[in-house]
Amino acid sequence: MQRSAPALGAAALALAGLLAAPASPASASGSTGQGCGQLRIDDSLPMPSAGHHARRSVVVDGNCQVTYGRVEIAKVAGIMAEPRAYRTFSDMYDCCNILMTSLTTKTDAASSTYDTHVNREPWNAGWTVQDVARTAGATVGTRAEFGYRGIFDPTGRWYHNTHETFVTVAADGTATCRQSVVLRHAFIGWHWEHGCS
Repeated sequence: MQRSAPALGAAALALAGLLAAPASPASASGSTGQGCGQLRIDDSLPMPSAGHHARRSVVVDGNCQVTYGRVEIAKVAGIMAEPRAYRTFSDMYDCCNILMTSLTTKTDAASSTYDTHVNREPWNAGWTVQDVARTAGATVGTRAEFGYRGIFDPTGRWYHNTHETFVTVAADGTATCRQSVVLRHAFIGWHWEHGCS
């Protein structure tokens, strides 16, 4: 069903009012049943065998607690390059399943790269990458900070996400991965998807 521009504008403003309402420390604490204040979520996953990925979903529940899903291991389509390249990712979604911010780190024996994703709004607003820091060695890590200024907060002081992804390769060639995300303000229904391959 096609909606008119005024209807879409009204819906956007109504949604903005709902999400921007917890703009005080009292309501950001989660006491209103909407905002959950600051949250930090950490997780480590076993690095699966080549050609597979491990992933987990974590949800901010109705009590502003994080609920961890089970670790899922699945086969990845395509041919793995030699020497093996490791990939770890951290994706933050809102309650409407919109990807807000994302960090992916890829590393092999020769180099390490990273990618970020931000959800932008059509009027040159939304999420932006504010800073990226890298570490190298047996543990390859990336830390990315994301800020937001847009329809849900025109001040740019309310929302902030920090993602970290790490891959540690042992001398015997085995590896583990670790991810974390810190949310300056979180809401019920937001969920974090993360994993490694």
